[in-house]
Amino acid sequence: MIIKFFIALIFALCFMILGHYYIYHRIFEPFIGANNAFWMSGFLLLCGMFFLGFFVIRILPQILKKIIEPIMFTWMGSLFIFLILCVLSFPIQMYFSYFGYSQKILSASLTVFGFCVIGYSIFQAFRKPAIISTFVPMPNTIPNEIENLVAVVLSDIHVSGLIGRRKMQRLVDMVNKLNPDVIFITGDLMDGSLKQLKKEIEPLKDLKAKEKIIYITGNHEYYSGPLVWKNHFKNYFNWLVLSNSSEILTFKGVTLNILGIEDKHWLNYEKIPRHQDKRINKSIDHLHESREKIDNVPPIENCVNILLAHQPKDARYLKPYPWINLQISGHTHGGQIWPIKYLVKKDQKYNVGLYKIQNNQYIYVNQGTGFWGPPMRLGTRCEITLMRFKKDCARVSP
Repeated sequence: MIIKFFIALIFALCFMILGHYYIYHRIFEPFIGANNAFWMSGFLLLCGMFFLGFFVIRILPQILKKIIEPIMFTWMGSLFIFLILCVLSFPIQMYFSYFGYSQKILSASLTVFGFCVIGYSIFQAFRKPAIISTFVPMPNTIPNEIENLVAVVLSDIHVSGLIGRRKMQRLVDMVNKLNPDVIFITGDLMDGSLKQLKKEIEPLKDLKAKEKIIYITGNHEYYSGPLVWKNHFKNYFNWLVLSNSSEILTFKGVTLNILGIEDKHWLNYEKIPRHQDKRINKSIDHLHESREKIDNVPPIENCVNILLAHQPKDARYLKPYPWINLQISGHTHGGQIWPIKYLVKKDQKYNVGLYKIQNNQYIYVNQGTGFWGPPMRLGTRCEITLMRFKKDCARVSP
């Protein structure tokens, strides 16, 4: 693991240095020359802040975090957008070079267009989350009352220096107006420690659900003290925290079996080898044990069986369990900034929305209620999922 970490660190450092050099060469050099010490020093400073900031912001007081995070992550997103524009415009650059046209015209055009795209992306990120309605098909064995259930899915809120108390209050107001029966929160709720973010996250205590608010961890919880956060949500927020376990709910005669697994980072945290990944097995065993303690429990195929798993690729473990009707996930952010979605699909297979895995088995991927890193979204939206269930209906994607 240490070797992999250092390889990834070196790769990231090389990518940042080369990325900054390429942007400088394509955008700035035609205007200010190749050896301008002032601008080169500025770019080196941005590159250093970009790289070291990831290690520093987790230990800073919240007041400093709120200053440094916007600068660091806005530049991170801007660098990426300018890099994409430079790559896409490379044939035009070659054309200009071949016919002797001034590169200043192209550089100026890229600069203006780039800042327009950056401004639009920031606007998209800070808009109110879109309420995305989706209907999940249910088999005939489920009682008709399932169609009256209203669920809300929140994922990847990433409370931090950029997403704070005011945005959480707005989110709570929006969700409570939907009057949900159950709220599923599928991880990556914060980026920082409880000490840093306790006040920022406080409004979420006022989330209301008629039945339960159910929470599982994402990978980012494991960067900032998962046990402290889970205890806070369980004991102070009164949320149901599922850790490779389950909960049985009854809704108007319909039995809901909710399975919840930890993010795969839990394996490293518990020092469990990847080949011994039994997270789903543990949650299923817990469900069967719970069902044995209930009198007149309906057959499992007559229940709604939902798995909460932060990463969509955990759906690969579902094939032996066709009775699980639905997996709900997040993690992908829908790619957040185009064209990252194509890399996400390669890693996770499922990017955003509703997909059919096999007969009567689906996965829904929330594209993120907040954002991570750059305060930008391009080709995606911050999402609150309003989920309903429909018997014998065709697949509906948001």
